[in-house]
Amino acid sequence: MATFCRVMNGGALVTACTAPTQLTLSANNVGFGQTATLSWTGAQGGAGNPIAGYEVYRDGALLGTVTQASMAVQSPAQNGSYTFTVRTKGTITGFDSPVSVASAVLTSVVTNVATPASVWLSAQDVKLSGQATFSWSAAAGGTNNPVAGYAIYRGGAAFTTVAAGVTTLVVTAPATDGASYAFTVKALGTVAGFDSAASSAVTLTAHAPQHVDSYFTSSGTYTVPWWAERVDVTCIGAGGGGSARFGDGGGGCGGGSGYISHKIAVAVAPGAAVAVTVGAGGARGLESAPAGNQSRSGVDGGASSFGSLVSAGGGQRGIVHTPAWIIPENHRGGSGGAGGGGGGRASGASSNTSLSGGPGLNTSGGGTGTGTYGVSGGGGGSYKGTNGTAGAGGNWDVPGKDGAGVGGTGANTDEYYCFSDPATQRYLKAQGGNGGRGSYGATPGAGGRGGNVGKDARGAALAGSGYGHGGRGSDDQADNSAAGGSGLVAVRAWRYL
Repeated sequence: MATFCRVMNGGALVTACTAPTQLTLSANNVGFGQTATLSWTGAQGGAGNPIAGYEVYRDGALLGTVTQASMAVQSPAQNGSYTFTVRTKGTITGFDSPVSVASAVLTSVVTNVATPASVWLSAQDVKLSGQATFSWSAAAGGTNNPVAGYAIYRGGAAFTTVAAGVTTLVVTAPATDGASYAFTVKALGTVAGFDSAASSAVTLTAHAPQHVDSYFTSSGTYTVPWWAERVDVTCIGAGGGGSARFGDGGGGCGGGSGYISHKIAVAVAPGAAVAVTVGAGGARGLESAPAGNQSRSGVDGGASSFGSLVSAGGGQRGIVHTPAWIIPENHRGGSGGAGGGGGGRASGASSNTSLSGGPGLNTSGGGTGTGTYGVSGGGGGSYKGTNGTAGAGGNWDVPGKDGAGVGGTGANTDEYYCFSDPATQRYLKAQGGNGGRGSYGATPGAGGRGGNVGKDARGAALAGSGYGHGGRGSDDQADNSAAGGSGLVAVRAWRYL
């Protein structure tokens, strides 16, 4: 480089200053508009020309003038860089140094914050307006761009924001069955415009209460579903068998219906295996030889159970009578929880000539019928606070009236399975048995029939037949009474309650 000099004031030599030989920055690769200190060394004054100051240039344009060998400078306001150079100013005008060959480059570097990962919901299917916890892993900040918070989106629309240290949010499902919300999250950068991309989506779906029903018509094991929030159970015991006719004295008595037990929210754990027992119907009573001289009661129905919940079977009140001329006027059909059995008819020299119906739950059966000399039907059974009716009387010696004494009607009370839901059509049709028709002479009267349960709301049988009904008493030797109906265990598992 050429050296400029001249002689001044009678021969004194004056030379130009020299430029700095090294420029340094106190920081680099910084955020937007960040301040750093630019400093330099190697500058020297000329002969007779001390250093008066320095001119600082940014990308070739004069930025400012200082007297010391340093200057505060700012980085670009976006990703990019500035190049700084320095000229040494002399005391003598015209004897400054050239702009320095040495330079320093100050760079602004800002990157987006990272996208949150491990996005999940504590539950993805919940009840209507149910809640779940939306969570994500903490996001890493970008270069010169710490995480400032998180923005949560629901269905693609901005929903709410939380602070940087928060990574969970309790969210609520829709109030409409089957509707859903998709949730995503973005990490917000401290530097505007450098947020993360949206995370992957997780979906929260709302459900109205749902149930799955199971019906046991034979014994087995019920496994509680893993998702079950509540289990409700109805047990119907088996019906008692009907008794054989009382010799020539009249028809036998009907067996009682099985008892009914309901339990809402049975204490069982999801996944548990529960023993289920379905009671068998009580065997029928058989008339014994010699024909017409002995009769037998039926057998009690078997109990049905679900774990510790037990429903007893219906009973049979018929007894053995021999010889045939003993009048069983004070005996009645079997007792039962869902309606007692109807009474049979009796004959003989008595105006009180039929048997009363069996008692139901907390209820007496229908009374004996009263006719003339053995033409009255038996009383009806009863159920839950409502007695059946007494048998109707008739006069055997009135033409056309022989055998007209009809048994009383069993009482019926509306009741559903434990579900308490008429829409299921699982109507119990719990009914006391009807009494047998009265008769006198060669044709015995019919025995009372046990109560019926397990019907639908229209009275039609479900899954083959009504459950837990009592057996009918015998009409005659050929019929010889009927067995009781088997029991049933109905289970409903609920979720989204």
